[in-house]
Amino acid sequence: MKEAVLKIQNLKTVLDTPRGAVRAVDGIDFELRKGECFALVGESGSGKSMTALSLMRLLPEVGRIASGRVDLGDVDLLGLPEAAMRAVRGRRVAMIFQEPATALNPVLTCGKQIVEVMRRHMNISSDEARTKALHLLRQVGIDDPERRFDEYPFQLSGGLKQRVMIAGALAAEPEVLTERKPKEETDDEKKK
Repeated sequence: MKEAVLKIQNLKTVLDTPRGAVRAVDGIDFELRKGECFALVGESGSGKSMTALSLMRLLPEVGRIASGRVDLGDVDLLGLPEAAMRAVRGRRVAMIFQEPATALNPVLTCGKQIVEVMRRHMNISSDEARTKALHLLRQVGIDDPERRFDEYPFQLSGGLKQRVMIAGALAAEPEVLTERKPKEETDDEKKK
């Protein structure tokens, strides 16, 4: 059996609210092996998104990890200083956000955003990064990637923005790729 790339042990995440502490993630355990797809399923509000955000240490201001371990290979992500964690995000662990309008920078072209990921995390020239970015845009199903590379997010449909985000998440060839789904509205919330 392959060794775990990502191992989560007794992860507990708390949100400190005016009404008291809310246990957003309450002692989750799982392992992810190389090449494996893993789905965390549950009803709305069960902690799926908070689990993904906890792994990346991208919690909201009121959030904190109360206990547990998140091991990426032999590195405990929860023990890393923030500067070291920034080097992990995008390079070793990447996330595909489901809100393309807010996840992409509106003042940078789509291609520049993908190239930035590679330039930050890989020893690669600008020309090599551009070539690889164009290849990634093709791989995620974007027609005419040369044109899309130089376009800004507002010039793309929601589906194309999503594909650009996927290309950006894959750009530095991370060991673990997570996806964060948007919060689904309950029937009561839809009526308001």
